[in-house]
Parts: sequence; C-alpha cells; structure tokens
Amino acid sequence: MLDRDELIFSQTKALGTDEFEITDGQGQLVGTARQTLQLADMFRGSRGVEVRDAQGTLVLGVTDPANFLRDSYEVRLAEPDMVLATLRSKFSLLRTKLDLEIAGFPSVQIDGKLLALNFDLTSNGQPIASINAEYTGMGRAFMGKTSYRISFQPGLDQRQHAAILGTAVAVDMLRRKRRNSS
Repeated sequence: MLDRDELIFSQTKALGTDEFEITDGQGQLVGTARQTLQLADMFRGSRGVEVRDAQGTLVLGVTDPANFLRDSYEVRLAEPDMVLATLRSKFSLLRTKLDLEIAGFPSVQIDGKLLALNFDLTSNGQPIASINAEYTGMGRAFMGKTSYRISFQPGLDQRQHAAILGTAVAVDMLRRKRRNSS
C-alpha cells in the first residue's frame, strides 16, 4: 500500500463508526481504515482512525486530540511506533489551510481549494502530493460518503507515503468535524 503512486480512499460506512476502503489506481484493495471510538473519547472530544493493510495489520493511526483554538491532528506509524506527521489548521477565509510537519520535508503546506474539496501538498513551493475529492454518485454524497484520490510525487519513501495517507485521513476528519459543527 505504501509503495503506490496513487491511492483511492473511499468511505464505505458513514453511520455510527466510519469505515473506508483503500484501493490502488487499478481498484485492487490494498487496505482499510476504521474510526476508533472509545468511551473516554466521548468525554474528551477526541477521536481517531486506524489504517490497516489488506492483511489486517495495523499500519498507522490518526488522532484528533481535543483542541480549543486550532484543530490539530497526529499521524503515527504503528511499527516502529513513531510520529510521522502533525497537522495544524490555520485561519483562512474560503479556503482550508493547514501547516504540516513531515520528517524529510521542510515547510509543508496544505492548501484546500474553494469548499475544501481538493488539496495540494507542497514543500518549499514544490508539489509532493495532491488529495482530491471525487464524485461517486448522488446517493453516496447524500449519505455523507466521500472518496479521495491521493496522488504522490515520484521518489517518496514509504514513511512519507504513510504520512501523506494519514494526512488524507486527517483532512477527511477535519471536513466531517466542520460539517457537523455548522
């Protein structure tokens, strides 16, 4: 999963616990993601998502700790346990802007287009990936299910791929949080 130049991250369940399929550009299942929900999360206001490969092995986790001013998210690699990326929202009118820290990339920016459906990830002005929402039908849209096409620039290592995949998960978490609070 972490060596593909393109992944499709599609929500398959939106009621209760969110679930996702991760496929490659040819439609082959390469992983899944599932929202984790623990009793303590309901009181803390935090939540998370676990990403597993096609064999069911935990690959990474994304957490949304409780925040007061700026939303932040953390992407952790499962093995070895380490932080891969940290995202923090920035104030911006009509756009979604996030600061992103990924090891190996200085000054990463996430810039969301109008209505925050498409995102470009750049490091020092150079593109490293894109995360684009795809229309998958009126029924899926009505149920709040979203699909994203994640395109990686060539030459990224597996940890950078994992950080960007986790970033796509965090972007979906942020969009859902903003939609539910409005």
